Amino acid sequence: MCLTVKGTGQDKKMKSKIFVQPPDHDSFDAFLVYAKEQGHNLEIASFAYSNILDTRWQDILKDYQRKLGGFDRVISIHGAFQDLIIHSRDNQVRAVARQRVFQNLDIARELNAKYIVFHANFNPLIGHESYRRNWLEQNASFWSEVLNKYDVTVLLENVWEPTPDIFKTLLNAVNSPYLKVCFDTGHANIFSKVPFGEWLDVLRDDIPYMHINDNEGKIDNELVPGQGTIDWPEFSDLLQRYEITPDIVFEVGTLEKTRQSLEYFQEGNIYPFNRHA
Repeated sequence: MCLTVKGTGQDKKMKSKIFVQPPDHDSFDAFLVYAKEQGHNLEIASFAYSNILDTRWQDILKDYQRKLGGFDRVISIHGAFQDLIIHSRDNQVRAVARQRVFQNLDIARELNAKYIVFHANFNPLIGHESYRRNWLEQNASFWSEVLNKYDVTVLLENVWEPTPDIFKTLLNAVNSPYLKVCFDTGHANIFSKVPFGEWLDVLRDDIPYMHINDNEGKIDNELVPGQGTIDWPEFSDLLQRYEITPDIVFEVGTLEKTRQSLEYFQEGNIYPFNRHA
């Protein structure tokens, strides 16, 4: 099923720019049915957690491969993120973090995923220039190595980063079309020290993908858009102003909240349910 965007004179048919995200294995089947019915894409989050990666991930992978047979939409993966510091100065910590990343990349390859999302994990509370320099050097070296081995676009997600400049510097250093940014609206609403518009202005086409959810600016509780403090019509206008058309993932937990999020965007003519899309 294609999105229909109202235009002048006739409707414009387009491939869906929407991803839905089953948060775990138990919810996967219902989300898959919904994605097929609506013609949307799928971001799989099951392999982001150690309780799966240390136990039954192979069984779940086989289950997904079987169920995704014939699924003709785009698949993406949310990679592991809890306590993973690939730029750690502790060699053993760094080794564990990197092993998790490669484990996720192997899973993404088996599922023919187009994108895989990892958190950037830059800590702005560490003000020493040596920390920033080490973060940049270690990340540039590691992601360059990854991109030489895997046919996937790596998306680094903002969490605590207060401004987009650290991402821009890293992307310039790696200089690859396969390293981009996943802009998370909820994280930015809490931790960013600059408005959304500055992120879009600085990164522009380096943001091909977004995680969409709302909050009240304090806790990352992944509310349905419209239930927090984010100005979504302004968000939609900003995408048009900076001429970017990212894929968007409703990262809100349940299927019911996903439906509510879509309804809110549709009723408000919010991107991608507008001419700009």
